[in-house]
Amino acid sequence: MAFAATLWAALNRDLPLIYPQLLMLVAATVMLWPADAFVPRASKGSWAAVTVIVLAAAAVLVVRTPSADGFSLMFRVDGITRGFQLLCLGAGIITVLLSQLQLNLLREQTVEYYALILFSVTGMMFLVGATDLVSIYFSLELMALCIYILVAYFRNQERSVEAGVKYFLLGAFSSGILLFGISLIFAATGGRTTNLEALYEILALAPVNSNLLVFSGLLMVLVGFCFKVAAVPFHMWSPDAYDGAPTAVTAFMSMAPKAASLAAFARVFGSGFGGVQSEWAAPLAFVAGASMVLGNVAALRQQSMKRLLAYSSIAHVGYMLLGILSVNVPGGIQAIWLYMLTYLLMQSGAFGIVIYLQGKGEGERIDDFRGLAKTRPVLAFAMMVVLLSLAGIPPLVGFFSKFYLFKLAIEQGHVTLTVLALLTSAVAAYYYLNVVATMYFKEPAEGEVRPLAGLTSLVVGASCALILVGTLFGSYLLDWAGRIL
Repeated sequence: MAFAATLWAALNRDLPLIYPQLLMLVAATVMLWPADAFVPRASKGSWAAVTVIVLAAAAVLVVRTPSADGFSLMFRVDGITRGFQLLCLGAGIITVLLSQLQLNLLREQTVEYYALILFSVTGMMFLVGATDLVSIYFSLELMALCIYILVAYFRNQERSVEAGVKYFLLGAFSSGILLFGISLIFAATGGRTTNLEALYEILALAPVNSNLLVFSGLLMVLVGFCFKVAAVPFHMWSPDAYDGAPTAVTAFMSMAPKAASLAAFARVFGSGFGGVQSEWAAPLAFVAGASMVLGNVAALRQQSMKRLLAYSSIAHVGYMLLGILSVNVPGGIQAIWLYMLTYLLMQSGAFGIVIYLQGKGEGERIDDFRGLAKTRPVLAFAMMVVLLSLAGIPPLVGFFSKFYLFKLAIEQGHVTLTVLALLTSAVAAYYYLNVVATMYFKEPAEGEVRPLAGLTSLVVGASCALILVGTLFGSYLLDWAGRIL
């Protein structure tokens, strides 16, 4: 009886910290069964509205969740947790809205699609608040397993299935490396703990004879996280997965998992491994620089818009890793969050326009954008705003998020990396402006001009408007991020 009373008291204390996740888990389970068994296939698209409502309700619960530690110090709710959870939920809502055009055209509406999104976002929400290597690992797997399936969702398309299988195999390999690294770190502590705050103290005082064990464990954990965020040289899965997945899923992959993984990245290497930063700073700096160079140079050669955005995403990860190198100083995590917020807005706008063109049987190639300014001038303007913001052209909001991140990196002594980031940003401007030139200075292909679909136009319009509004308040963005986190 005493044990039961203790357990009940612990649950009453800890469960309020994960009410948003519980809401989504229950909703996803009900959607899979029994709802799926009794809902006609023709009506399953209506579950999109239910999914949006669940995600919005979870966002309200996130804002109302108190700051506290729970579950034997394996999960924490604080400003960082809430901030990144809201990003993940926002990305989930955007994905559901963007999915409707393509799923309806291909008649691929299923309950499983929305349940997988809910399960994946649940994993992300656990991940951004996890404060123990064990809870981080299980959260990563819950997030990733659902995305593997979503990538291969169009099971009748060979390209989609191939992308899903490739992503699954490489993802399983990286998860094994991450788990092995965690076990080495656990061994280096003498089998005492995997809690991040305890690791900070223990690893900083680790005896000299355990340095090789610590370094090997750190390196393997770093490799595991670099795979999750698609950083070079662990990016091999990204272009094929982006190209083969349903376009809305590609948008989801470029936003939500990156936000969650970067939050966990910052928490692990800031809170857990901050005391041994000298061991992992140099390898991470190499990864960041390589991601900037290869991502931007490879994007120059792409004729597929989705593959261009995939390599561009790799380059942006390189920039965000500058924030990880500076995560232990004031403003570090705020700069990463702000960059991820603006990146979410820009990616949602870009992929919304790609999905619209795919609805016309186009959008796969950059050449499909030619003459868009003459056939759809508003759409071309929105795409131009999004691409120029991705390039970091002032005074758009993408410039300010890059400026704060690069300024922080210079203050921390990462001058060479920051100069490399500036040079590669100039390369990025070339291929973004190439798309703009294609829209404005080439003649359009003959074909029917259809109106922009309702939900897609909502996402594109909202993202473009927020980019422009954010431009007006660029100097206040970092202060605003600091108040939120």
